[in-house]
Amino acid sequence: MEVKPLNIDAGSKHGIDPKHIDVLDGIRAISVIIVLIFHFWQQTWISPSFDTPWLEWLGISRFDYTAWARAGYLFVDMMVLISGFLLFLPVARNIIYGEPLQSFKLYYKKRAIRILPSYLLCILVCAILEICEGSFITSAGTFNYRLFFKDLLTHLTFTQTLFQDTYIATRFNVVLWTVAIEVWFYVIFPLVAMFASRWKSDKGGAASSAIMRTVALAVVFIGISHAYIYRFAMDYENLSMVINQFPAFLGCYAVGILGSLAYVAMAKYLRRSSNMSIVATALSLTFIFLIDYLVRDCASSEHAQIWQITERLKLCTVFMCFILSTALSAKWYRWIFSNRFMRYLSAISFNLYIWHQWLAVKFKYVWRIPAWTGSTPPNQLYSQAVVSAQNDSYLQWMREYALVITVASFLVATVVTYLFERPIADLLNGRPSIYNGKLKALVNKRRSKQVN
Repeated sequence: MEVKPLNIDAGSKHGIDPKHIDVLDGIRAISVIIVLIFHFWQQTWISPSFDTPWLEWLGISRFDYTAWARAGYLFVDMMVLISGFLLFLPVARNIIYGEPLQSFKLYYKKRAIRILPSYLLCILVCAILEICEGSFITSAGTFNYRLFFKDLLTHLTFTQTLFQDTYIATRFNVVLWTVAIEVWFYVIFPLVAMFASRWKSDKGGAASSAIMRTVALAVVFIGISHAYIYRFAMDYENLSMVINQFPAFLGCYAVGILGSLAYVAMAKYLRRSSNMSIVATALSLTFIFLIDYLVRDCASSEHAQIWQITERLKLCTVFMCFILSTALSAKWYRWIFSNRFMRYLSAISFNLYIWHQWLAVKFKYVWRIPAWTGSTPPNQLYSQAVVSAQNDSYLQWMREYALVITVASFLVATVVTYLFERPIADLLNGRPSIYNGKLKALVNKRRSKQVN
């Protein structure tokens, strides 16, 4: 039996918008912050836990989320999944609705404008500071030109994950490897779109043929990912390199592609209702508990990296189910992920991600802010089992350091986003920026409203 589309306006209270998924703002922002907590936990050793004496009557004396700090890197997979989901969304609309695709020239322009300005700024700052700090000076006192240019060129060509000294041991910003993974998917994505989208030769069964090709492509991606993982990663010596190389993430992208197709199909054939909201909200909460279980399982694993790479497909599937159920959930519940504060966090999330870990390391080891003396950072001297004034001072330093790097990370991310990334994007897109009239126009508009 043929299922006919409901043709409900996506802007109505019953419609599901196939172009914009509001909850992704919050989900993306929360994912970045969880990764941030992981990196900050590595530097501070402060565990996200707190006592709850007011809940002792329920048998709950403490909330301990240390597992989320220890395994927070899992949410890089969520970020990759969201990227694949959003990239494929226009192709999914082409398949389900028959919408035309944008030109590949415009696609590459948008991707370059979105990624390159902040990425290149980060590389420039890192290169200058690392040279000034002598990071490329050898034990003989000479400048290691070979390592410098290798580090620089691999970052500029997004190939840093292929070499240990430019990925794990890079003198630049180590978290930039994630951008490299994204860029390589951006490069091949037009081929994905051409294969999966509607073809002129597809007659009446255009949508079904495109859906079959999409599913087949996702299966191939999953197969390549697993073949790559089990060929190279199960040798534990190579695991730290292989786990974050592009082929190992193809399964994540496959789940994002299938999730995008499922979402657009639901947007066309379903309508929002109170029953749907109740069921979807309950499912979203269920998947949160399931994510919590997987995170804690990974954190308790003897070999967490092996857990991550062998369970990546399962984890991404649960992530995708959480995204889809949250997108269909009750309005009040969606607001938690799509309010103004979440939109702000989402706006700065890219720069927050690429700057936070680098800043944390610099504040601790190079700039020593807050100040500390000796050769061992205070967090490595602190012991929960020791009661002494000296030990309390170590704990106080850890808390001050955590505050400093948190404030610095959000401040730098906000400044770079709104005073560099956004204005540069406006200029490159031919729109007024704060540097060529946009700010003046906003001021004049506000003044005119006040006068009226």
